[in-house]
Amino acid sequence: MADDDDLSFTGLTDEQAQELHSVYMNGLWVFVGIAFVAHVATYFWAPWF
Repeated sequence: MADDDDLSFTGLTDEQAQELHSVYMNGLWVFVGIAFVAHVATYFWAPWF
């Protein structure tokens, strides 16, 4: 188990924080990709220019 000195104010070790950040960033890129596709599809369906 990790020592108290190895934990940040969140209670995560550096390795855990990096893994959480990686998962969060992957989820963010998936969301951005879906949003981009949705915006392009909406533009083709009803262009505003």
